[in-house]
Amino acid sequence: MLKKIVASFLLVAALLVVGAETNRAEAYWGVVVNCREWITLRSYRSTEAPAVCTIPLGEWVWIYNNSLSNDFLEAEYQGMRGYVLNAYIKYVKE
Repeated sequence: MLKKIVASFLLVAALLVVGAETNRAEAYWGVVVNCREWITLRSYRSTEAPAVCTIPLGEWVWIYNNSLSNDFLEAEYQGMRGYVLNAYIKYVKE
């Protein structure tokens, strides 16, 4: 019985790790460029959207491929997720 519980736990843990890697594969690193000091991470795709935080020039952000658009990109910075203007992000290969 204990062996089955341990095996089930290990299987769930392995699936969680694989799932995390899959999500990461759908994203890429970007760096903040073309601004004076910082850009704004916003709660939705609009310059009128409330700010989640600011991201300083030169900082790295995680950009999610499934959200590519002409104007806004879905981004994550220090655990906070929102949207940034595409014009201020430079794609960086890992």
